[in-house]
Amino acid sequence: MNDRTMGSSLFQDALDFARANWWLFLLGGVLYIIFGVLALSRPVEALLGLSVLFACFILVDGAISMIRAVMAKGADGRWWVFFGGLVSAVIALYALTGPVNAILLFVYVIALQAILFGIAVFMFGTAIRKIVRGEWLLYLTGILSILFGLALIWAPGAGGMSVSMMIGAWALVVGILRVLFAFRVRSLMRKAM
Repeated sequence: MNDRTMGSSLFQDALDFARANWWLFLLGGVLYIIFGVLALSRPVEALLGLSVLFACFILVDGAISMIRAVMAKGADGRWWVFFGGLVSAVIALYALTGPVNAILLFVYVIALQAILFGIAVFMFGTAIRKIVRGEWLLYLTGILSILFGLALIWAPGAGGMSVSMMIGAWALVVGILRVLFAFRVRSLMRKAM
């Protein structure tokens, strides 16, 4: 089987899957649209819901890390994994003690990730500056990401609301695109018949 045959086979499999499951794309799109509208119309509640869900995720992840560390008898570094899981679980439990704590945890984690991402992108730009032209775009991206993270730390309430609004807008756009895709696949299916 050559690459062209394999590629067309994968394309046909993907097309067959999309045709058979167009309604799943439609259902997912409608759910995204509903979430997007709710998040945009009630950003505080959306932010709270996302924050609590995030805290629960960190709690489960921490618990799994601790269990895996205990079960990995004799493995080097397992106590570091246990300690990391314990810290995650304690932070998550603290966040779940109140809605403000959950929102702050969510916003601060996003801020930290934005800052770390910005530093990494900036450093990548300095590493490739002799090979690639236009590395200033990487510098700019890194600086903007760092500034965004610092702004979230400076004003977590306003930052959290902006994150909630961005997630709502993203969900609305993705939902609309999924619905359009579902109807497009459905119309292709009707033409094939």
